[in-house]
Amino acid sequence: MAKNKRHKYERVRHLPNVIFSGSGEVPAPGSQPWYRGRFAGMEKVLELGCGKGEHSLGFAAANPGKLCVGIDRKSHRMCVGAEKALDLGLENVLFLRARIEQIKWFFVEQSIHEIWLTFPDPCPKTRTIKSRLSAPSFLDVYAGLLVPGGIVHLKTDSDMFFDYTRTSVERWGGREIAVAMDMHGEDFNPPAAGKVISAYENAALLRGTPIKYLAFELN
Repeated sequence: MAKNKRHKYERVRHLPNVIFSGSGEVPAPGSQPWYRGRFAGMEKVLELGCGKGEHSLGFAAANPGKLCVGIDRKSHRMCVGAEKALDLGLENVLFLRARIEQIKWFFVEQSIHEIWLTFPDPCPKTRTIKSRLSAPSFLDVYAGLLVPGGIVHLKTDSDMFFDYTRTSVERWGGREIAVAMDMHGEDFNPPAAGKVISAYENAALLRGTPIKYLAFELN
C-alpha cells in the first residue's frame, strides 16, 4: 500500500463527518446521525460511489438546507472529501464507508429525497451485469428508500451504461423525467449537483466525450 494511501486510511477513521459500516452488524432503524438532532428534519440526498466527494461537496454548498451523504467503500478516497468539507465548514455533508449493496441497512424507508449515481462503474462484462448500479435489484432498493416523488439522477460518460439504465428503468416500471445526451453541449439546465465537474468528468470532457444525464422516478 502506498504511504499516502495508508495515511489516509489512518486519518479518515478519526474524522467526525465519516461513519463506518462496522463488521457486518445491521444498525437499528433510524439510529444513524442523519436521522438525529439538527439533521432529522432535513431533506436527504445520497451520492452513491462518491469517490472524493466532489459532487457531494458541491451539492451541500449549493443547498445548505439539505443534507448530503456521500457513500463509497474506499475510505482513502473519501478521506479527501471529508477533510475538505471540514476545511470549508460544510456542516450539511456526511460520508458513509459502506458497500452500495448495504445502504438499505443505514437508511429508513421513504426517507431519501434524491439519489445521485455519479459516473458509476459501467461493469461492461456480461457476468457483472448484476453489479451495475441501475440493475433491477438496486432499483428495488432505491424505490424503497425514496420518498414519494423522489428522484434518481445519473451522470455518465458510458453510452453502454446509459442505454442499459434507460432500458432497466423502463422494464422496472419507472418513469424518465429528464434526459440529456450531452448535458454540457445542449440547452440544458441541470440541478445544482449536476453542475459540479469532477476531475474524472473534466478528463472525459477534455477527450471530447459527452456527459449524459438521466433523471427518473421509481414510485
